[in-house]
Amino acid sequence: MSQRHPGARRASQGSQDQADDVFVARVLEASNWAQGNQQVLTVALVVVAILVAGGLYYRSYRAQMNGQAADQLEGIHQSIALGDVEGAKIDLATFMDRFGSTAYTGEARLMLGELYLETGSPQQALAVLEPIGASPGDPIEFQAAALLAAAYEQEERWDDAVRTWLRIADRSELDFQVRSARMSAARIHAEQGDVEAAVSLYEEILEELEANAPERGTYEMRIEELRARAG
Repeated sequence: MSQRHPGARRASQGSQDQADDVFVARVLEASNWAQGNQQVLTVALVVVAILVAGGLYYRSYRAQMNGQAADQLEGIHQSIALGDVEGAKIDLATFMDRFGSTAYTGEARLMLGELYLETGSPQQALAVLEPIGASPGDPIEFQAAALLAAAYEQEERWDDAVRTWLRIADRSELDFQVRSARMSAARIHAEQGDVEAAVSLYEEILEELEANAPERGTYEMRIEELRARAG
C-alpha cells in the first residue's frame, strides 16, 4: 500500500489553515461592518418587517374582498332568478364600483351586459362589455365578445358585429366556437346582401371539417341556397 508523502500532508494542512484564516477574517470584517452600521441594519430590518406585514395584510384583504364579492354575486343571481331584473342591474353596477378589482368583475360585467341586451338597451350593454369583450382571451371574455357582437347587431352596426364575430373565430381554440362565430358572421353578410362573403365563410368551415363529418351537408346546402339566391 502506498503512503501519502509527508510534504503533501503539510501542504494540505497549510491550505486548510489559510482557508480558515480567510473565513475568520471575513467574519471579523462583517462583524466590524455591522457594529459600524448598526443604525443602517436596524432601519433595513424595520423596512423588511413592514414589507412582510404589508404583504400579509394585502393577501388577507384580497381574500376577504373576494369572499364578499362571491357572496354578493350569489345574491344577485338569486334576484335575477326571482325576476327582479331592474334591481339586479342596480346591484351589479354597485358591485362593479365596489368589487371591480376582484376576480369576479368579469362575471359581473357579463351578467349586466346580458341583462341590458335582454331589456333592449344595447348601448349600455356595449359600455359594459367592451372592456372585456373587445380582445377576448379567456372563457369569460369570449362570452362577453359574443354578447358584444349581439349588441352591435341590435345597434345595426353590422361591420362592427362581423369584425367581433371574426375576432372570436381567430382567437378561439375551440372548434365549435370558431364555427359558431363564422356562421354568425356569414349570417350577417347574407342578410346584408353580401353573398360572396357569406359563402366564403361557409367554405372556410367546410375546409376544416372532416370529409365524412355529418354536418358538412348542412353547410353545403346553405352555400347552394345562397348561390341560388344570388344567381
